Amino acid sequence: LTLLLARLGAQDTPATPWAGPRPSWGEHTSFWDAGWYARIESEGYPAELPLDASGRVTQSTWAFMPLLATLAGLLSWTGASFYTRAALVSLTSSALAAVLADRWLSPRTGASTSLWAVALVWSGPCALVLQGAYAEPLALALVASVLLLADRRRFLAAVPLVPLAALSRPVGLPLAAGLGLWWLADLLRSRGAPPAVVRGPLAAALGAGLSAAQRARLLVLTAVALASALLWPALAWAVTGRADAYTATETAWRGSHLLPFTPWVLRSGWWAGEHLGPVLLAGVLVLVGAVLGSRALRSTGAAAWTWCAGYVLYLLVFFDPTTSLLRLLLPLLPVGWALADALGRHHGRRGLALALVCCVLGQVLWISWVWDLASVSVQWVP
Repeated sequence: LTLLLARLGAQDTPATPWAGPRPSWGEHTSFWDAGWYARIESEGYPAELPLDASGRVTQSTWAFMPLLATLAGLLSWTGASFYTRAALVSLTSSALAAVLADRWLSPRTGASTSLWAVALVWSGPCALVLQGAYAEPLALALVASVLLLADRRRFLAAVPLVPLAALSRPVGLPLAAGLGLWWLADLLRSRGAPPAVVRGPLAAALGAGLSAAQRARLLVLTAVALASALLWPALAWAVTGRADAYTATETAWRGSHLLPFTPWVLRSGWWAGEHLGPVLLAGVLVLVGAVLGSRALRSTGAAAWTWCAGYVLYLLVFFDPTTSLLRLLLPLLPVGWALADALGRHHGRRGLALALVCCVLGQVLWISWVWDLASVSVQWVP
C-alpha cells in the first residue's frame, strides 16, 4: 500500500534537488538523507571534518551510523544500485521488526490486538522510510530484538545485539536510559523502598520483579548499552582527532551547539510564537505524561514501558523538535500496541479500522507535503 501511494505521489512530484519531475522508483528512493548513506559507501568518512569560513563544523557523513551502508555493501555482488540494495535491507529489516514486535508484545495484548498494532504502526504517516534507504527499519528490528530478549529475562543473550543497534541509529543512549531505569526501580523495590519512591505507572509496569541474578544481568546489559552509545563518538574522535566530532557534525544541521533541553524551548517559539510557545511546550509535556501514565502502556510490561520512558527522555534532552519528529517517534513501538489495546477495548474493531484509515491518510499527506515537496504552501523535511 505504501509503495502504491509513493508511486502515485511520484506522478505529481516536481523537480527536486535529487531528481527531475515524476521520478522513477530508484530516484524516489534517493531523496533526502538517503544520499548520505550512499556517500558512506562511495566515499567513507572524512579524516578531517569539513569547516565553513568561520571554522564551524559543517554537515558530513559522520552524522550517520555505518550499519545500513555496510549491509547494503554486502549485496554489491548483485550489481544493483546502492538505493536498491539499501531498500532491500530496509524491507527485510522492517518485516523482521514487525514479526519481532508482535512476538514481544502479543502476550501482553493478545494476538488480534497485536496484529492491529502492527497494521497501525506500519501504516503510519512516515511508513515510506521503512522501505527506503533509511536506517530506521534496522534500528527497529534490533531494538525489538533486544527488548524481546530482555522481556523474556534473557539479558545476556541481548548483549551482542546492542552494539549493532547503536551502529544503526543513535539508540544506545535511550536503551541505556530505559534499561537503567528498569534496573534502578527494581533494585529500590527489592530493598523495600517506600511507595512514594516506586509507585504509579512504574510500579504497575514492573510486574512481578526480578531475582537478584536477573537484576545483575540487567545491569550488565545496561552497561553494554551505555558503552555502545559512546562507541560511534569515540570512533569519530579517533579518526578525526576531535573529541566532539560526532556531536559537532550532528548539530551542524541545527546550526548550534548541543545544549540539553534548550532546542525544545527555542523550537516551541518557532512553532507557535514567543508567547504561545511555552503553552505549546507545556501541552506536549502533559501529553507525554498522559501517554506514559496510561494503563494500556503500563500493561505492555517493564521492558516496553521503561524503553518508552528512556526514549522520550532522550528526545527531550537531545532532540531538536523539527518536522522530523514523526519519523523519530517510530521507535516508540509499544505506544502503537497501547493505542490498539485502548481502541479495541473502548471502540472495538470499528475504532481500530477508523484509526487505520487515519494512518493511511497521514501517509498521503506526509508523502506529498514532506517527502515529495509537492505542496507549494507546506515544505517540511522528513
